[in-house]
Amino acid sequence: MSALYINPIFCSPSNHKYDTVDYYQVDPLLGGNAQLESLSKSIHGRGMKLILDAVVNHTSDEHPWFNHFGEEGAFGNPDSPYRDFYSFDSNNNYVAWKGMQHLPKLNYANEELCDVIYRGDKAVLRHWLRPPFSIDGWRLDVIHMLGEKGSAENNAHHVKEIRQSVKQEKPDAYLLGEHFFEATPWLQGEQEDGAMNYFGFAHPLRAFFTGKDLNGDPIELDAGKLSTWLLEARNRIPFANQLAQFNLLDSHDTARFFTLLGEDLALMKAAVSMLFTYIGVPCIYYGDEVGMTGGEDPDCRRCFPWASSDWNHLLHEHYRRMSRLRRIHPALRRGDLLTLYAGHHSYVYARVLESDQVITAINRHATKARTMILPLWHCLRPFDRFTDVESGEKFEVVNGELQLTIPARSSLVLVAS
Repeated sequence: MSALYINPIFCSPSNHKYDTVDYYQVDPLLGGNAQLESLSKSIHGRGMKLILDAVVNHTSDEHPWFNHFGEEGAFGNPDSPYRDFYSFDSNNNYVAWKGMQHLPKLNYANEELCDVIYRGDKAVLRHWLRPPFSIDGWRLDVIHMLGEKGSAENNAHHVKEIRQSVKQEKPDAYLLGEHFFEATPWLQGEQEDGAMNYFGFAHPLRAFFTGKDLNGDPIELDAGKLSTWLLEARNRIPFANQLAQFNLLDSHDTARFFTLLGEDLALMKAAVSMLFTYIGVPCIYYGDEVGMTGGEDPDCRRCFPWASSDWNHLLHEHYRRMSRLRRIHPALRRGDLLTLYAGHHSYVYARVLESDQVITAINRHATKARTMILPLWHCLRPFDRFTDVESGEKFEVVNGELQLTIPARSSLVLVAS
């Protein structure tokens, strides 16, 4: 089932909305609560789900609780009922997210704050799950930083309680955590359903396909090391959480993957093939499907090109093809992953669920095709042939072995037939 995840929409003085001033009101610039209600009905009418962004680690310094520029909130009044919603010292200095003074950090040692945000009957995280909005889950912004007394103290306790409250309200709600790095402790079944899978997908694919690390510096990661990285990340978490991982090539916090590739369409298509066939939930950052470009934040947040004449239609069709394939094949949604080959430039894996089998073969080499013989007899059920979903080319299985030739800078996605 498809879903729409949108960045913060609640009242805020900024355009990015990660500095909330009212958790119960959609910003009027975005249409207010009535527009969210309408969007929810439209989304659900299409059989889709709706995920909102929960920014509950910090607020805006203009939030009434804090009220930096007045006398009634925590900043200007030591006797404010909201004083302990934040962390102050004796000189009225307060803890802010990453030292950004306009983003004072919330203090979850305060029981009333816990009630307001997640625990109470009218808590923020419960409110939007209910009609008429009926959202289907939350993406928890910088969730690893949430905690007590200006720190992440007791983080696991609060995230577990957030999960309990959300699941009480809507048992099938999706709870997604933002983690830019390794997130194993949050993915053991008691806290998050999935994480934004930077560590176990986006980072290794960036290194493999673009030859760049997170800082944009050169890095060499061959297919063997890519396979090891991906395997280790998978093996650290239960299978149910593997299936729920939020896989992405890029986001509002990173440069566009197409830009990192130097707008190499062939390699972008190969990366998209992995996005849709790898274990987990594929996420399309708006505009990637039509070839949007952009450097590091904020350049990656350009306006969507609504004129279809500005689209890369070959890339768009590949996204559509891969999306259809995922809907058709349950192996891509619920199946296991088996690595079939990992050399220097080439990586091949299969997704398997009973008789449904899909093989993805990647070759990133700039000029050379790669021919290989894959011994399928020891890991897959016998089929006579596989068919490439893009070209329709048939590949025969002979004595349990499949011979493939993967062109340079390309991918093959094969389905059993």
